[in-house]
Amino acid sequence: MLSVLASVLALSPGSQAVTILSGPSFTPATNAPLAGVLQVTTDVNSRVSILVSDGINFWETDFYDFATNHAETLLGFNPGQTNLIQVTVYDEHRNAYTATQLLVFVTAPLPVHFPNIVVLNSQPDLMEPGYNLFLVEDRTTSKAYAVILDNSGEVVWYCPSPNYLDVDVRQLADGNLFIVDKANRFLEINMLGQTVNTWNAAPGYPLNLHDGIPTDHGTILYLSGTNTTVANYPTSDTISNAPLATATLDNDLVVEISATNSALLNVWSALDMLDPTRITYLTPYVAGGVVDDEHVNAVLEDTNDNSIIVSLRNQNAVIKFTRATGQLQWILGPPENWSTNFLPYLFTPVGTPFEWNYGQHAPMLTPENTLLLYDDGNYRACPFDPSVPDQNNYSRAVEFSLNETNMQVSQVWDSGQSNDDRLFTPIVGKAQWLPQTRDVLVTYGYVSYVNGVSPSPYSPNATMVRVKEFTHDPVPELVFDLSIFDYTNTSPSYLGYLVYRCERIPDLYAHPAAPVASLVLTEEGMTPSLEFSADPNRTYLIQASTDLINWTTIGAPVQEEGAGDFIFSDLSASQFAERFYRVVTQ
Repeated sequence: MLSVLASVLALSPGSQAVTILSGPSFTPATNAPLAGVLQVTTDVNSRVSILVSDGINFWETDFYDFATNHAETLLGFNPGQTNLIQVTVYDEHRNAYTATQLLVFVTAPLPVHFPNIVVLNSQPDLMEPGYNLFLVEDRTTSKAYAVILDNSGEVVWYCPSPNYLDVDVRQLADGNLFIVDKANRFLEINMLGQTVNTWNAAPGYPLNLHDGIPTDHGTILYLSGTNTTVANYPTSDTISNAPLATATLDNDLVVEISATNSALLNVWSALDMLDPTRITYLTPYVAGGVVDDEHVNAVLEDTNDNSIIVSLRNQNAVIKFTRATGQLQWILGPPENWSTNFLPYLFTPVGTPFEWNYGQHAPMLTPENTLLLYDDGNYRACPFDPSVPDQNNYSRAVEFSLNETNMQVSQVWDSGQSNDDRLFTPIVGKAQWLPQTRDVLVTYGYVSYVNGVSPSPYSPNATMVRVKEFTHDPVPELVFDLSIFDYTNTSPSYLGYLVYRCERIPDLYAHPAAPVASLVLTEEGMTPSLEFSADPNRTYLIQASTDLINWTTIGAPVQEEGAGDFIFSDLSASQFAERFYRVVTQ
């Protein structure tokens, strides 16, 4: 088998204008078993291209950093495969040289206790391109992994989670992963599973694991909390005239620190903006204990007006306030039990169908100026109305349009309108807008009921994870559905899995807007042509100048046969005595 594959991959060396001096060699990663580092050295500046076969599939990956010494991270391998890797280098004039020796990377099978991932539905042609990234907790064994799946649900990357209770992970612009860590810090790990950066929480403002986000202006927003005491707090959520008492509440905070040195920059208290005595079915009074009155679980920026949006799960509310002054702007959620001075901040629903959010998670602003969130749906009522039992309830992704001028809200889209299983999650979850297809990826991260029945007939405490992709149609179509659950486990102590949030990422590799490193000017007849190799995931414009000061865009290059090989011919160059060129990366 190996000899057949070798004959397929072994190409004849091309032009000798570039030569490999040492390597290529491949070193598997210690902490990310499906990744590794390719090293190769050439005599002149070059870029690297690899072709991989695992005996069934072929794929090619191109790198566009021109250098003589290369250390490229290779990704996308599946477990339990023998992979043959062919390495080709290209110089700045596109001369190629292919290494005569194939590299072999044998990936081990997944660990024995790796989460049980089952693809129930996958239609890649209808799905958003990309990969699914999440942290998954095995509640039975207290083990956790960071995992990336391709669009068919196959594992293409994983590493053990730094800590079992770490729940949130996201991809940074440079391709590394950002993790909110239970050790009161943030971690940046690369795709080899190595920690490359850490940020500690600000002194006096310990990290709440629910959320932390790097901003695009060099800061990190995260959630924290302290305790505060309030008078006249209702002692019952079922008896309207129950006695009032002095209570100790969580005072949840939004904190901002510098991404340069972790210095404290800003602190905002959600409780200071709201009514601390408002109760819901998620805020039961605890005599002598601390009432989880808000349970802030998400924060994001609205850069349109320099404000901040926060989700308060236990208030069934999403709020917005100004960054500069901490002034409340609006409250999205059911209007019951708000005192009269908060009525101007509440939205009035218009149109049908419409349902309020309860116990929500992970609000996000969409490109269509709507707000998308995951609606857990806890109780689907406020005190003192009848509540919905969990087995009769459901969770959903819902999209709202907010008219902040008239303070009106309408429901634009709802995954609950699909002809799909009724799933209920009492905690966690996420809804993500997918930009190319307008689909919505929904993380049902802690399913306790499926169509009113526990996921396990043997263990009533077992929870299932379901990750689904829906189209954005009025009646959404399900185009992807996977479960994380062991259907064969008959133990009464089996607890299943939890995924806080799943995120669709566009690629395993980053595609930064990098300077073009191989710009070559040639001339055919009287027409100058620009040639360069660069990442085809970006777009490029050619600009020209006669004085190196004033630049004019004169067109866009076209790709030639080679992946990422671009050319542009300046047909108007004869009008100028001399002309300078540059490439603008977008």
